[in-house]
Amino acid sequence: MSRAARWWLLSDLHLGVSDDDPRCPGRVLAEFLRREVLAASGPKQHVAFVGDTFELIGLDEDESLARLESILARHPDTFRALEACAARGVQLHFVCGNHDVELARPSVAARLSALLSPAEPTRIRVYPWFLHVPHVLVAEHGHQHHALHRMPEVLRAAVNGTDELDLPPLAAWNAHPSRSRLSRVGAVARACLASERAERRVRRLAYDELLQAESRRLALDRVAVRDLARLSRFRTVSALPVAATRMVFAAAGRRVAGDEAPATAGRFARTLEAHGFGVPWYVSGHTHRALESALEACPTRYVNTGTWSSDVRGRGPDQSDRRAFPYAVVDVARDGTTSGGLRYWRPDGG
Repeated sequence: MSRAARWWLLSDLHLGVSDDDPRCPGRVLAEFLRREVLAASGPKQHVAFVGDTFELIGLDEDESLARLESILARHPDTFRALEACAARGVQLHFVCGNHDVELARPSVAARLSALLSPAEPTRIRVYPWFLHVPHVLVAEHGHQHHALHRMPEVLRAAVNGTDELDLPPLAAWNAHPSRSRLSRVGAVARACLASERAERRVRRLAYDELLQAESRRLALDRVAVRDLARLSRFRTVSALPVAATRMVFAAAGRRVAGDEAPATAGRFARTLEAHGFGVPWYVSGHTHRALESALEACPTRYVNTGTWSSDVRGRGPDQSDRRAFPYAVVDVARDGTTSGGLRYWRPDGG
């Protein structure tokens, strides 16, 4: 096949200011970029990080900038490999997740571009919500469909970070782990009420203006973007029982999520299709479960890129072989057709 473009997509590296993860995602990423992306030739190449690339959440502007620089300094091999990609003309895309939402701050996104591609900052792009490549793919982290992580007004993060946003319920629970359980439960209750209020604000004119601006950036119809923004909704009456069930199972060492494409992925893809913007690939992360499958009543193929951290879930080969790192590849032919899917990369070449 004569390719016009190749997309590499991966997620959930969770790079922080320490480098103590046994899987060493930062060092492995540098190898992957050098041996796969930089070694490739021919088509236009894109590398998309589908959320939770960095541990960058709950910080003000100055703290976010300092933390980003500290993370890149702590992972020099990764930093140099990303620089090399940008210098070679590889387009780097960063979709924000619930752990690196502060990356959407204009000043932080600009600093990331300046650090990785000072000569051509436009080779670095940051997406507060999702990435849309017309007729090819859509990629979102996936936390917007998980009530406990959902930020209804997520586009405000690209205006002023999280300064004017309330914490989602699960973030509120984890914000102060040293406090009493009763205090943390109270924080979750307040976060639930705040999320309910935010869901109402999403339907008002002020937020609709942000949606219109995002529709232009994403090359999507305004009504389609509005419908996608309202696709999932936080409701306390349904979220809290789910949260309680998860906590009980987690205490018993069990997971409740299944190894199948989430229903919300199908609804997202079908919404795009209904508005005339169907794509052959829907890519997400967040669950740490690498998976590829069909979507119900939809021609779109679902891929979850799993995680490169040690918190591996699901039943993929990365569960038993911690030297297997999941990613997705999508090749675009010159006639517009696509091919690809879930892959596993091993540093030893196995």
